[in-house]
Amino acid sequence: MNRYMTKRYIAVCRTEAVRLAELDGTFLHNVRCDPDVALLHRTEWWAWWSDERLTTAIGLPDNLWPETLSPDAAELIFQVWSSGLSAPQCGWTVLAKVKSIASREIIYTNSLGNNTPMSRWEKLTLLFEHDERGLLYCHSYRDGEAYKCDIVTKPHSAF
Repeated sequence: MNRYMTKRYIAVCRTEAVRLAELDGTFLHNVRCDPDVALLHRTEWWAWWSDERLTTAIGLPDNLWPETLSPDAAELIFQVWSSGLSAPQCGWTVLAKVKSIASREIIYTNSLGNNTPMSRWEKLTLLFEHDERGLLYCHSYRDGEAYKCDIVTKPHSAF
């Protein structure tokens, strides 16, 4: 399958890519085509591909809904994706390989009032593909209306 990317949309056929490019104002020579990729997992908002790329799912046909990632991998990807980060520090590929979250342990939380950002660190004990175990750390924080979530290999905040 080919993947076509405009400024805002994803398509799997050239005709649809041209239509979507007109909608979002992408010049046709700027539509990116990645040949021979497979859609591995899709949610309403994002899609995971065989070339280990995470894209928006907006524009994909309604009949394409593969779900090869584990529910826990999809949950972690969604946490970061929905917070607006371009990628987690650990990388999308690491999150895609999560088989299950064995445990979550809150190791730090900060909420000092309405004017102070809230910060929370969780230690995630994970089971990856091939039954490998590992640790990642989830850092979520709020500052006013902004919410961010990052998943890192080592906590890097002074707490």
